[in-house]
Amino acid sequence: MDQARMLLAVTNRAPLAAAAVMAGLALASCGSGSSSHTAGATATTSASEGRRIPGPPPGLPTCPTLAQTNKALGVTDTGPIRSEAGGGGIVCEYKGAGNAGVEIFVNQSQSVFAGQVANAGRAPGMRKITGVGDGAYAVIADDRSVVNAYSNGGRTFVAAQAPGPLAPTEAFARIALADN
Repeated sequence: MDQARMLLAVTNRAPLAAAAVMAGLALASCGSGSSSHTAGATATTSASEGRRIPGPPPGLPTCPTLAQTNKALGVTDTGPIRSEAGGGGIVCEYKGAGNAGVEIFVNQSQSVFAGQVANAGRAPGMRKITGVGDGAYAVIADDRSVVNAYSNGGRTFVAAQAPGPLAPTEAFARIALADN
């Protein structure tokens, strides 16, 4: 799976060169992983095949609800559109006021999770932030905020992005961690 696809399935990626590098590094160690969570009831698109899968796909993380996302970001979007991401992850895309998305991996093997955490803040411009999970890094690039965050308890890693300031994207990442 290419790094652009692994970042997030968001339509406006041009201003996110630094974010693409960051997510590629953070998720490069994604191998196999498993999860005990399931996603909601809308169809999921297989990223590798581009086809819709009806119903909740078993074993994938849970996307934040539309209401949670709209409240965190202060927008009115539609979604989520779910796509499988390699290694047992899921991409949750929300379209409308600025296209936001989050990629979520849960219950990763210890080695995969350690690699994700080690690479979470390696992209140019990423800085350590507090108040999101057990650790987080963030960058703002061309008016888009990107947050990589993790929770040690469930070996959960999220990469969230949205237009505008950092605080709403931090809230979006917190929801993704809390729901998984």
